[in-house]
Amino acid sequence: MPTYACVSGTGGVASQIHLASIEGLKVLERGGNAFDAAVATSSVLTVLLPNTSSAGGDGFLLTIDSGGELIGYNGSGRSPQELPTEQYLDEKPIRGPLTVTVPGLVDLWDWVNENYGSMGLDLLLSKAISLAREGFYVQEPLARAVQSSNRVLTAYEGWNKIFGWMKPGSKAYFPRMATIYAAVARRGADVFYRSSLTEDMVKELREYGVPIVYQDFSEHRGEKTTPIKCEYGDYELYELPPNTQGLSTLQLLKSIEVTELNKLPFESAERIEEFFKLAVAVYHDRDKHVADPNYYETPVDKLLSPTYLRGKLHKEFSGQSRLNLNDTTFFVTADKYGNIVGFIQSVFHGFGSGIVVHDMPFQSRGAGFAKKPGVPNSPAPRKRPLHTLSILLARHGTQGDHLIGCAGGDLRPQIHAEVFTNIADYKMPLSEAVNAPRHVLTTWAGRRMKAVVEESDWARRLPEWSSRIGYPSPSTGIVHAARKRRDGVLEFVADPRGGGVAACLP
Repeated sequence: MPTYACVSGTGGVASQIHLASIEGLKVLERGGNAFDAAVATSSVLTVLLPNTSSAGGDGFLLTIDSGGELIGYNGSGRSPQELPTEQYLDEKPIRGPLTVTVPGLVDLWDWVNENYGSMGLDLLLSKAISLAREGFYVQEPLARAVQSSNRVLTAYEGWNKIFGWMKPGSKAYFPRMATIYAAVARRGADVFYRSSLTEDMVKELREYGVPIVYQDFSEHRGEKTTPIKCEYGDYELYELPPNTQGLSTLQLLKSIEVTELNKLPFESAERIEEFFKLAVAVYHDRDKHVADPNYYETPVDKLLSPTYLRGKLHKEFSGQSRLNLNDTTFFVTADKYGNIVGFIQSVFHGFGSGIVVHDMPFQSRGAGFAKKPGVPNSPAPRKRPLHTLSILLARHGTQGDHLIGCAGGDLRPQIHAEVFTNIADYKMPLSEAVNAPRHVLTTWAGRRMKAVVEESDWARRLPEWSSRIGYPSPSTGIVHAARKRRDGVLEFVADPRGGGVAACLP
């Protein structure tokens, strides 16, 4: 299988589509830093892959700046203040107007630019504006997403008009999106959240049945966060805190360490089967404890303690669950100044809620609320739902810093854990760790489980509930990763499962 990787001493980008990586690289070539490149890359992705991310969606950041500071940012939005909770619980929506939450990505662009950027938004958003206004040729990933979404989104008039007709090689134009982006480029995030343009977006959203008001936008602010942490052998691991499922990644990795599962051979089918059992316990905790921290204080230290984790290993969990892959995009940037940035953005399901306003899909993040009352993640007005977006940072005294992220939805904790253990326990180089065959648990009901397994020999030796898929396949996530070695050399990898590009400066 080909390796989509590059090495540099001065900077690079790894993202899911070539034009986004190229635009980030151009910003670095002009002397911009990794934060500048991140905003440029992010904005281009929202135009070219609107099934995965949009200014109508959320974003998160986890980075190490040139001074060695760890920086996290929660760019997720809250539910509308007029959310009809009883109706939500009756309908249990996955898409549609009740799943729309306030989008946080534009606020994240503005915050990054104001606090860490060295170039203006007018320059950083210029490529995205040009693509949206002057048009671009639809690439296969977007065309495939349109085709796979037609069955569930054809009833959404706005989606049909803007996206439903697209095929590979079609030329697409997003003039209303270009107008919004041009305004943000001139005036910053305020024009998106607190202006007459906001009023226009709110009016149109309400016409589609979204119970959102101007104040939901105007009062939105993302927030700088402190990453949560655990140790794994000689590594320090960091993830984004709740309301994200970053805690689940750390729990899964600590469980692997506690059980010494990482001492079994990489090719061991037993290792994979036990990995799935640990994952069930972790998802049980996720659904019980991960919620908006303004509504519930997740006992992070307790949930990551070896004593607690050992006590969960042989418990039987009732109920059943189906995990979803969903659409997201993650990318990494790094520069010659010492900054390394992990950036993830999403509209949750492909094209989000299905509601499209000003050419922008609005996210379905409200579907992340629990579908029952009386638990920490129950739906409520002005509340952030459990969020699947997270980023893993692994630091080591001699191996350097690794940033790992993926398109993976509910599967993200498993994917992060697999790629990291490939590095830490099975001593794979970064490119090999990303390319190696993966396995993900997708469904369970009591003791009965279903999973997808990329490697044929594993599939033959695992129980009946395992199903083999093609290798490589985007069904096990699309990973992008970077490593900053202690000698300053930068490595970037784009997952061949997603057809992305890792692009480096000389």
